[in-house]
Amino acid sequence: MNQQFREYCFARIEAQKITRVRLEAQFKDGISSLEDLDQAIEQLLAAESTPTPWRRSEVEQVGSREGTRMAALEFYWEHRQRRPCSSN
Repeated sequence: MNQQFREYCFARIEAQKITRVRLEAQFKDGISSLEDLDQAIEQLLAAESTPTPWRRSEVEQVGSREGTRMAALEFYWEHRQRRPCSSN
């Protein structure tokens, strides 16, 4: 496997796991409203920083950002689907 691809994959997986844990901790008591979930995801995606600042190369930073986005969107859709649209 190409070294750059391996660095990208490790950074993406690591950021995905860290982001997932952060979101689960943030909503450990449950999601009170879809607006809270929307706002948390929006803030996470708008942030310029990555959850893995020790990943320094450009390839690793791209992987980290994509892992963060992936985890945020997975978490969002998983929890959005659990809540009926009519309950806010």
